[in-house]
Amino acid sequence: MKRSFVIILLSIILITVILVISGFAFQKNANEKQEGLTTVFDVSSSGTIAYVSYEKGKPGIYLKDDNQSYNNPILQLDIEKTILDIAFSPDGSSLAYIETNKDVQSRLESVVRIITLQTHSEVEIFAAQALITEIEFDPQDPDLLFYLRAGTFENYSPIASAHPHEFDLYSYQISNQIHQQHTDLLKYSMRSLNISPTGNFAFVQMDDDAHAETREDLFETKQRVIQIPLDSSDDISIVSNHNRDQDIYDFAIFPDQPAMIFQAVSRTNSKGIYEYELYLYNWDTDEENQLTYLHESASRPIIDPNASKIYFIVDKQFGKRNADYRLYVMDIDGKNAKEIALDVEENE
Repeated sequence: MKRSFVIILLSIILITVILVISGFAFQKNANEKQEGLTTVFDVSSSGTIAYVSYEKGKPGIYLKDDNQSYNNPILQLDIEKTILDIAFSPDGSSLAYIETNKDVQSRLESVVRIITLQTHSEVEIFAAQALITEIEFDPQDPDLLFYLRAGTFENYSPIASAHPHEFDLYSYQISNQIHQQHTDLLKYSMRSLNISPTGNFAFVQMDDDAHAETREDLFETKQRVIQIPLDSSDDISIVSNHNRDQDIYDFAIFPDQPAMIFQAVSRTNSKGIYEYELYLYNWDTDEENQLTYLHESASRPIIDPNASKIYFIVDKQFGKRNADYRLYVMDIDGKNAKEIALDVEENE
């Protein structure tokens, strides 16, 4: 009897070890299969494009300017790491990026670094036992970096997948290494961080649930664009259309007028898949116009410093198992949309 128990126990241990090893191998193989462009990119004041792409599971940052694309990344991380966001400094001479683990649930940690583009030298700015999801420089102060911080990475219900939650807005003064918390909201979700050209306001997308008191109220809330005064976070306000029935997702604020480009669902196609398009909205005149009619998924708009072009991502395989991201540009009025060729051999 005792011998049988020992055999059963050893069998269980052996099976457990095999499953752990198999799971690790499967995860490694899945990581190695990551290939091509992501949705993470930025455009500098001079028009240089920086974007994140995977090569055999390794995330790298690549550059493209008016003259050429560069096949080699300016940096490339280990296969177990990922890059969540990048941001050019106001003069375009350096680039901040967020590094974290692909397996966030096993170790919730983020590191923010800045790389000098001329020398490719980099320095760690700060690290946090939390998930830093987005970063943005103050347009008037290259020493000031704003970021969105999520305190947890979990699933709020048994049927939902894990996501970052408990968001707030922070800033970091690089020279004196001081963090400042600008909101105390612990939001379920917060994204698409924008800083006004004057540096006086932050804009984020989040649920309009400030006055929700019941579950029914929460169910009726919509995702809108919120303006946060950086001198007093108590006086936050909605700048997107209050009466819009559909959610707003990614957006970009114009540098010279009270207007934005935003992503929202346009319609559902014949296969039941949402089609996401880009829209223009002026919150002074309350005018809204649809800019793209690609019938795919347009996202992550970025307005160039001259407010003459819009850069954005299109997923050519949206709704299918594997995404196929492409970088696009169009005129500010939505005309002449075209794909930008990125001459990284591994992404072709």
